[in-house]
Amino acid sequence: MYLAASADNAALGAMGAGGISLVLTVFLILGVKGEGKVRLKDNPAMITAFLAGTSFSAAGQIWAHPERLTAQGLSGIGVGTGTGVLGNVGVAAIAALLLVLMLCWKLTPTRGAWLALISAFVWPTAGPGSIWAAPGEFALGILAMLGGGS
Repeated sequence: MYLAASADNAALGAMGAGGISLVLTVFLILGVKGEGKVRLKDNPAMITAFLAGTSFSAAGQIWAHPERLTAQGLSGIGVGTGTGVLGNVGVAAIAALLLVLMLCWKLTPTRGAWLALISAFVWPTAGPGSIWAAPGEFALGILAMLGGGS
C-alpha cells in the first residue's frame, strides 16, 4: 500500500505514512485507556485502529511488524492452504468472521481496536477485487487527504 499525497494537497500538511502511524497509535492507546480528556468508545476505537492498521501497511519498516505477525498467525493455522487445522478456510472466511465478531460480540474499546487492527491487515489480503478490499481503499483515501505522503 502507498499513501500518495503532497503537502499541497493534504489537510494537515506532509505527515508521511510513518508520521500518521505514530500519531494514530498514540491516539489509540491513550484513547482506549481513557485516562485523559479523550475516551474512545468501541466504534471510534475500531475506526481509529483500522486507520492505524492501514497506515502501518503503507508505512512499512517497523510499522509492518503487526501485519507480518497477523499473516504468520493465519498461515500457522493453515488459512488459505486448504489443509489447515480447521479444514479448508480461506482468507475471505476469516475476513467475514472478523466482521461477524464486530457486529455480534459485546465490544469494549480494546476488543474493538484489536478486531479492527487485525481486519486492516486481513481484509485487503482477501483480494483486490473483493468487497473486503473496499474499507482499506477508503481508509487509504482518508489518510492521503490528511497528509499521508510517502
